[in-house]
Amino acid sequence: MKKALQLLLVSLFFLTFVSCSSDSDADNPVLLKKLTALTMGQNATHTFSYNGTKLTKVSFEIEAQTDGIGYDKYVYNGDLITEIKRFNASNQNTTTTQFTYNANNQLTEVVKLQPANNYGFKNVFTYNIDGSVLVTGFIGDTNSQTNLSDITEKFYFQNGEVSQRDYSSTTLSFSVAYAYDNAHHPMHNVTGINAIKLYSFIANGLFGMQHNMTQQTTTISGNAATQVTLQADYNSSNYPVALYSDNGEYQYQFVYIK
Repeated sequence: MKKALQLLLVSLFFLTFVSCSSDSDADNPVLLKKLTALTMGQNATHTFSYNGTKLTKVSFEIEAQTDGIGYDKYVYNGDLITEIKRFNASNQNTTTTQFTYNANNQLTEVVKLQPANNYGFKNVFTYNIDGSVLVTGFIGDTNSQTNLSDITEKFYFQNGEVSQRDYSSTTLSFSVAYAYDNAHHPMHNVTGINAIKLYSFIANGLFGMQHNMTQQTTTISGNAATQVTLQADYNSSNYPVALYSDNGEYQYQFVYIK
């Protein structure tokens, strides 16, 4: 169970992509072109396409995963991502994820639809006075999602980053603490990423943070804490070109456009 959860919470962090407010490097921003990953024996490759600093498409090949070959297409309204459509290798739209924001450009609702199964899942985000964010799930079909899920999550922040995530369901409860470096994140200049970073955590996608995760400590209810530590190699612009764990189970390489 511990190893499976560790795989879920670390490896898949790198396999889902979402977007944020642009903070470009002068007139020629650094943009991520390709990510290759080896995660506990599973290989994956993601290739990124842009219009300026806005994502248009992310193609992926994920080993030993159902519909592991395909691509995601991104739709914007201004500088905010409003929709991600996933297509399989046969160009069939398998999943559509829709994003809604409030007047402060904070994520308030994410709806994920799977038309082939007539399935829909909705996350509702509540912003608390203490700065934490509560995320509540609802299940339904592609038309409406009104049945309360047994899953709730709560996020805590420090210096603009998610410092802790608490997960609770009828079958599993755990807490995850995160630590980061001071370097640029590979998606630092991508428009819209930061606005949906909470969704990226829920969807097990690392992208959406300002910096790079260096340590993750997971505590499952009734069990001892487990820890994963990552080290990075950086280029002259202070972006990671490689990220890896000491035991070799997690290895990531980044190639940039510039």
